[in-house]
Amino acid sequence: MVCYNFGVEKLRRRLLGLCVFGALAIALSIAPGMAAEWRLSTSYQPGSDGHKGSLDFAQRVKDKTDGRIIIEVYPANQLGDWVEVYEQVMNGAVEMTMGAVPSTFDSRLAIDSFPYAVTDYAEAQKAYSPGGYLYEIVDEIVSGQGVKILSTWAKGMGGGAFSEIVPNPYDPNAKQGMKLRVWPGGVTARALMERFGYSVTMIPWDEVYTAMQTGVVEGVIGGNPELTVTNFLDITKMYIQYNNHFENHYIMINRELFESLPAEDRAAIEEVAIDIMNERFPLAAESDEAYMQQMREAGIEVVTFSPEQAAAFAAVARKDVWPDIKDEIGDELYDRLKSELNIN
Repeated sequence: MVCYNFGVEKLRRRLLGLCVFGALAIALSIAPGMAAEWRLSTSYQPGSDGHKGSLDFAQRVKDKTDGRIIIEVYPANQLGDWVEVYEQVMNGAVEMTMGAVPSTFDSRLAIDSFPYAVTDYAEAQKAYSPGGYLYEIVDEIVSGQGVKILSTWAKGMGGGAFSEIVPNPYDPNAKQGMKLRVWPGGVTARALMERFGYSVTMIPWDEVYTAMQTGVVEGVIGGNPELTVTNFLDITKMYIQYNNHFENHYIMINRELFESLPAEDRAAIEEVAIDIMNERFPLAAESDEAYMQQMREAGIEVVTFSPEQAAAFAAVARKDVWPDIKDEIGDELYDRLKSELNIN
């Protein structure tokens, strides 16, 4: 998953100022006879599929609740990067967010982007829908953090964008001789891409474009075709569709706020969120292909794998990388992951 860094002291100072405001916002949101006005923060760029989906969600909630709940969408990290905003949702300073879940507050959440936990769209839909094992694991963990998952938003399969041509993109055992960015704290991605032959460094999200542009790094892992097109199109020469993880985001709300709502409004919000999820999942593959085609038309070399080639990368990751990163999620979740995938 694409993750972003934040300064602890900066966040602490910001949260001190926001906590009182957040408590007041929740109180006003549930006051009888008043329309609730909430903020939904995303990292999506305006015009992207994710941004359109967040606007659609907000409009449907307004319609479904007869205007009792009005959600204003703030795209492109306007309220802060996604880790910072997630903590604000935990504390009630921001009502909602739509994005990935950070492992900053519980390392077990690294399972959400564990490499090759799923390898295709069908596996992803099963695992990340309500009742699926990954959905249930993540929902249980974030519930303890004061956050409720309403549903998922399927972005697509993960890959890497590179400002230079990768010498041997089809060989998981090659020494590529290139430096690749992973997100700060991205232990699982770091171990994976080192095994795939890269030198890895951790760089905050807001510095990635400049780092690639100036040659500090020659690639970035953790996104998908949409993210590459909307953020790095002009500096990308090669995109590799590793399918190393499924870029799955969540529609999330402060749990205390949600539970304070009348049953009718809780049901309406959940119904809209599930509808959005069910409509999106079948489109994830189409979205990936459309964005990869856009890359091709822009002159970018797009590398995709045959089923046999993709299986070779997955086998290397599961054999050589999983044992080194299992401590991120703990023995219990690691054993469950292997059991779900029938891996001994």
